[in-house]
Amino acid sequence: MTDFEEKAKRYAQSLEAEEGEEVAQAEEAPATEAETEADEAAPEAETEAEEATSEDEESSEDEAPAPAPAPAPAPPAQAKLYPEPVVVVPAREPAEPTIGNPNAAMLFLKADKTAENATWLEAFVDHSVQFGQPYPAITHCEMWIGERANKPKDDNHFSTYLGTKAGATWTSGLSDSRRFYGCGAEVTEDITRRMARSSWSAIPIFSLGGAEKLRRECNVHQGTPYPPAVLLWQYPMSTWPLRAFSGLVDDRIKAPAHCAALSARILRTALPETAALAHPSHWYGPSSLYLELATPARMEMALAREQPTVRAQVEEEELDRLADTLAQHSDDEVAAMRRQDAHAALRQLAIHVLRAGSRVDGSEVDQDDFRDAQERYAWGLCRYTWKHREGASP
Repeated sequence: MTDFEEKAKRYAQSLEAEEGEEVAQAEEAPATEAETEADEAAPEAETEAEEATSEDEESSEDEAPAPAPAPAPAPPAQAKLYPEPVVVVPAREPAEPTIGNPNAAMLFLKADKTAENATWLEAFVDHSVQFGQPYPAITHCEMWIGERANKPKDDNHFSTYLGTKAGATWTSGLSDSRRFYGCGAEVTEDITRRMARSSWSAIPIFSLGGAEKLRRECNVHQGTPYPPAVLLWQYPMSTWPLRAFSGLVDDRIKAPAHCAALSARILRTALPETAALAHPSHWYGPSSLYLELATPARMEMALAREQPTVRAQVEEEELDRLADTLAQHSDDEVAAMRRQDAHAALRQLAIHVLRAGSRVDGSEVDQDDFRDAQERYAWGLCRYTWKHREGASP
């Protein structure tokens, strides 16, 4: 039985071995067949791709599009039978340009009889100013400055005034300005040269851009207070012997100053070369400032600089005519003047002051002619402001 069992066992093992080989061969057969088919199909696919590519190239060469034909030339433009209508736009009349006024001057109010209704304090100040200064006695001074081109409503008069709480200011806002400058009465007809006199005198200030520089400096000093009454408004510092200490007085911006000291401060700051002053600002009173600005040397230097050549007679006569219109004609004629003509008239009146104040052939200045020219110039300045700019009616 043992031998039989062993034989049966070996026979079963041999059967199992044979079945395993058959299964293995069955699993390997599909893969080999697929690989074989793929290897056989690859050369054929390559051959077909090459043939297709060559065919596409041949067909693309055969079927290449012909070049596009050039566009046909445009037909020539036909000549217009009638010209196009021309639209004419009427030209506007140019408006009168706004021009600047380059004139500038110092105005001086000459002393007159003390008012009968003046208080004892006003009478004391008036007598002190008149008798404590050199001749001519002057009670007040201020600046007259031309308006800017872009600011036609600029004020012209600037100073500080005794009793004014606002300090140094432009005067067009003061209610009595027209009367204060002698323009309260209406002038309805032409007046003679002798009648064209004023209680004011004027000394021109000529400098390149002087009006703009002075106006800018005046605006900086606007509101400068008048000195206190306890110091007699600092007028004693402008007289001998106290004027020797005038350099110790505060001369900075907005420091208290009377009219002459403030004017000197502005002149020496704005025009240090043209209006160079020999003394400190508080050294000057109205009369001493006038005397220094009106020296023959200053008049001659300004005349040589402003009028180096002689004008033609026709031009000179036309300028004199404009000056006479401003200084002697009626208020209506003054108000009707063109702005540039009024500016030219002011400059001509200023040139008359320089001529009258200059020495000719070594002779001394005729003080009567010099004073007359100053008064006419001052009268022209005031009429320009209160008759030409502000209108003819008071």
